[in-house]
Amino acid sequence: MPRPPLGRLIAETRRSRGYSQTRLAALLCAAAGAATVTRHEVSRWERGERLPGGQWLAWLALVLDLPPALLAAGARPAPSPAPLDAVDQLCRLAERWLRESADRSPPPGEPAAPGFRPGPAGDRSARDGSPAEATGLFEAGAVRPLLAELRRMDDLVGGADLAPVAHRRWRQAASRLRRARGADRRRLLRPAAELAQLAGWTAGDAGDQAAALRAYRAGLLLAAEAGDAALGAHLLGGASHLLAEARPRAAWQLARIGAAGARRGGTPGLRALLAHRAALAAARCADGSAAAQSLLVAQRLGERLIPAAEPSWLYWLDQAELAAMTGRCLVLLDRPLRALPLLDGAAARWRGQPRTAAVYAGWRARALLGIGEVEQACAAGGDAAIEAVRSGSVRAAEQTRELSARLARRRHIPAVHDLSELIRQLMSYLPGSSTAGGVN
Repeated sequence: MPRPPLGRLIAETRRSRGYSQTRLAALLCAAAGAATVTRHEVSRWERGERLPGGQWLAWLALVLDLPPALLAAGARPAPSPAPLDAVDQLCRLAERWLRESADRSPPPGEPAAPGFRPGPAGDRSARDGSPAEATGLFEAGAVRPLLAELRRMDDLVGGADLAPVAHRRWRQAASRLRRARGADRRRLLRPAAELAQLAGWTAGDAGDQAAALRAYRAGLLLAAEAGDAALGAHLLGGASHLLAEARPRAAWQLARIGAAGARRGGTPGLRALLAHRAALAAARCADGSAAAQSLLVAQRLGERLIPAAEPSWLYWLDQAELAAMTGRCLVLLDRPLRALPLLDGAAARWRGQPRTAAVYAGWRARALLGIGEVEQACAAGGDAAIEAVRSGSVRAAEQTRELSARLARRRHIPAVHDLSELIRQLMSYLPGSSTAGGVN
């Protein structure tokens, strides 16, 4: 994994302030009230041999007058982005899925359409698992309660904590599926695909794009073998959301393919969600026209949404969520006045779901900042930071750090200073802030 860039940031800022390594160590000890950092330790930080822990990152932010989020970002090793060839492979697989499977989705319980079967071994990315435990978990009647439990956990726990659990359950399902044949295999295909979707979602929320992409690809293969076009489209929508920031054009392609595959048999909620995935990707591409068109489609489909009639894996989708998604896109399209009414009350609306509350409070803070309401933006940012800590979501924490960086030049404003101090105190608790070996 690439070395974090924190050492270079500390060294360059120290020199720009006119400090020697000895002077910086002395200032840190004075600020912390503990004489435990020496010139040699500062030197090791700058060379990248060690990483300061959360407490010293906070004091570095104070002494060097840097945004805490900037130091926290520098302390993290480079994330594991989805490899370019893996993204291209998924796009090609999605095109094949659309050609061969999407128009042949049978009613639930009917045999899958022939022609798109990955083979008895399934996807090679989920080969590990405990056969004995998997057999008990995935016998008749056991898998649906397991899926429901994982979804309830996803409402409360972020990917940093839940991803290993979801991935383990998916591996066990894959192990059980490899030994299944005939009707037994057909019975397990859909639950295994749903577990792959959960594994992909939680891995993305934990910041591991490569693992998430592998899970989504495996889930698409299983959904295709099951002949479940709606579930396949949902998996492509998840992959689109995952790639929207780093690979927005690929995200746009995946969302559009998913929408095409769901056009015949998809529910209004699923099709509205896929339109929102396309709108988000288009907004990330700065294509306002395409984003507006997708938002209009999403609005029309969302008006027909009946939550009780949606698949179980869309249990979380309702009118309030669709409205907040629209607000998020409008923020990216630089239309904060239109976005605010859709995002107001987000923190209170999702109070029991900390990740969702953190994410939408963060978008509301950006909208407020866009209309010059700095103090209100800081209040919303404080809500987002606290909920990000509660959630354990790397994605929510990244939004908090990004907001802190956007406000860095306004630290003379009391509200900005207070928010910066809050984030400094929370820094070591934000998901993704902890570092690996060599931390002190």
